[in-house]
Order: sequence, then structure tokens, then C-alpha cells
Amino acid sequence: MADISAFRGIRYNTQKAGQLENLVAPPYDVLSERDVADLHSRSAYNVAHLTRPLGDDKYEAAARNWTDWRSAGILPEEDLPCLYVYQQRFADPETGLLQPRRMGLVCLLRLEDYSTGTVLPHEETISAHKEDRLRLITATRANFESIYGMYSDPDREIESLITEIADREPVYEEINEVFGGSHKLERISDESLIETLRALFSTKTVMIADGHHRYETSLNYANAVQDDHEARYILITLTALEDEGLLVLPTHRLLNGFDPAIVNALPATLASAGFVVTQCAWDHAPSPGELVLLLDNKSAFSVKLASKVDPADLIDANKSAAWKRLPVTILHKLIIEPYLGVRLRDLATTKLIGYTRDALEARKLVQSRQAQAAFLLPRPAVQDVMNVSAAGDKMPQKSTFFYPKLLSGLIMRDLNVSSLD
Repeated sequence: MADISAFRGIRYNTQKAGQLENLVAPPYDVLSERDVADLHSRSAYNVAHLTRPLGDDKYEAAARNWTDWRSAGILPEEDLPCLYVYQQRFADPETGLLQPRRMGLVCLLRLEDYSTGTVLPHEETISAHKEDRLRLITATRANFESIYGMYSDPDREIESLITEIADREPVYEEINEVFGGSHKLERISDESLIETLRALFSTKTVMIADGHHRYETSLNYANAVQDDHEARYILITLTALEDEGLLVLPTHRLLNGFDPAIVNALPATLASAGFVVTQCAWDHAPSPGELVLLLDNKSAFSVKLASKVDPADLIDANKSAAWKRLPVTILHKLIIEPYLGVRLRDLATTKLIGYTRDALEARKLVQSRQAQAAFLLPRPAVQDVMNVSAAGDKMPQKSTFFYPKLLSGLIMRDLNVSSLD
């Protein structure tokens, strides 16, 4: 099962690099071009210079920065292998309510093919993104940011052990109001505690929450450099499924470029097809099992399957019942494919379907006619995500958004620094 390890973390020397708030960034794949430009301007040492380098020779530029910063003492390594406890405190972005503190263990995870069942994916990936990350890791031999994983710990055994460790050493005290919340990092260097945690994780399966492209890229890289032991591991932050601070948001669908008559007729079309369609308030938020259709005349419709209808009986696909019952699957297989003609397998290439994680933005785009219409999805249940993954299936692209994202730049890893036995 899961093989985790301590490592000699690489972190900023703020005496040389400046304030940490100007050095960290969200993960590379949630940054717009404007975000990248802003982060690059904050500091010559911002981690985005490594995760999202610019220019014609961007991968070589990232490698030069990494080498120069390491040589100059901007990014020194720890004196001994450690595990790290990463805590985030944040408010729900839709309700504004403060959420319970979320805890993750930052460590190395041995890369395994999905077929072993030790590490499970939950979303589809895109080849172009993996090529980009492969070129970056090949040029730099580094993990600049952690991927995110989950594991089941119903008895809270791991959480309790970490909480009870009295001598966790502060690395970064509370960093407040940075990219969606506050962040705190501590380290565990006691060898006996590290071995205890390794033993506990050796019975666990890990599901990737964020970082599928980076995981698959690292696995491909490790297979290409087979004698490189360090390359067999990836930097990951692990949170228990039972953590009360775990928050998963949906990614809503935007429609553009369809026949207006077909789009405007959707409420009637879906009602005649057996869906329960009722008009609702413009700001109505979808409940579990419900979709909300927004049309450009500021009308909104609740769309549900009839209570006795099981989508698993309606969807013709070689997939698990857990996959067929997902709201995002129902939307694509029972609405978008038959009535709008966009197949699920074409999502990576079509320009007819757009995405936003912000329901307010979806409403604004439809109201201003920058989007023809939108479907709002309910929040995915963490257990549903796990059930799909455990069944060997992957959710459609852009199905989940784990919030908030891990900060890139808090802790990094150099594959040329030996951390493993």
C-alpha cells in the first residue's frame, strides 16, 4: 500500500528572498496569464518563476533560476529528513462562513501505476498539460509544488497522533490572508514518530485530489530514469477524507455557440424527456442531485430526475453505478450529449462548453450575454468522489475543485538531494 517518506525540504531563506507573502503562489494550473504576470512582478524570487516560467526558453529559464537560487542560498535544504504538518484556515467562498482548520501531512509518496490500486485517480487528464510538466521536471529535477491526496482514516488514528505530537517545530507561523486563507507549516523530525506514521500509511490507499497531471508526469519521468531512486517519489500533501475542513466545490458549465432556439427550448425539452423542471430564483443554489439552468433572459430553472429514477439505469456506458449517479455525469450524458450534441469524450477539444468555479460569475456572464446559458452543479460529495475512484473510474474533466488550493513555495524538493535510504 502507500509508501511515504520524510525528505530534506527546500524552503525560502526569507532573510535573503524577502517576505514570504511575495514568494508563494497558487498552483500552476489555476493561474491565468494575468496572475502569472502579477506574481512575477511581486518578487524576482516568486515561485511562479519556477512553476510558470515565461519566454521562448521557459524551461531552461526555470532551471537557471532554480540553480542560481540554490547556489545563492535563497533556497537551502533542511539539515535532516522531515515530515511537515500543513494547516489551512479559510472561509467558505460562497457563504463566507469560517471553516474548520484543514490539516495535511507533507511527505514523499512512492509513485505507483494506477493498476496497483495503491494510488487512485479521480479525474481525466489532458496530454498537453503532461508534456508541459514533463519538460519542466526534466529541465529542473525538482518538485516545486505539492500535489494533493486523500486517504481514509475513520478512527482518526493518524490525525490524533499528529495532533498529540508536542514537539512539532514551527517552520512558518500563521501566514494570514494569503490566496484564500491562512497557512501554517510545522515539521516533524523525530525518527521514531516518522516511522510510526510511515507504518500507519502503509495500510492506506491514496486518492489524488489535485495534481493528476503532475503525478502521471512524474511516473513517466521515473520510468524513463529507472535507476534514479529519488525519482520514484513525488511531493504530496495528504488529508484524511474525514477531515472536517475538507471542502469540494463544483465547476459549472457555460454554453456558447449553440442554436439559440435549441438552448431556449431546453426547459420544455427536458420536461418532456421526463426531468422535473421548475422555475426558480435567479440566485438559487443547486442542492444535491439538482442542476440549475440559467438562460439569458434572467430566468432560472431547477432540473432534477424524478425521485424514483435511477440514472444508472438510463446511462449507457461501461462505468460504475457511482460514476453514473454523479450530477456532472447526468448533465453530460443525459442532457448535453443528446440535446446539445457535445460528447463527453470531446470536452478537451470543444469550444462550445466553458467553465467557471464561481456561480456568481456564471450568472454575470449569462446576464451580460457573454455566455449563452449556464448549468450550475451542486457541490460534489467527497465520498462520491472516493466511490468513483475506488470503482476504477475517473470523473469527467473539471468536475471538482478542492478549496482552498495548497500554496506553492512553502516547501519544495530537489531530486538531486538525497532524502531516502
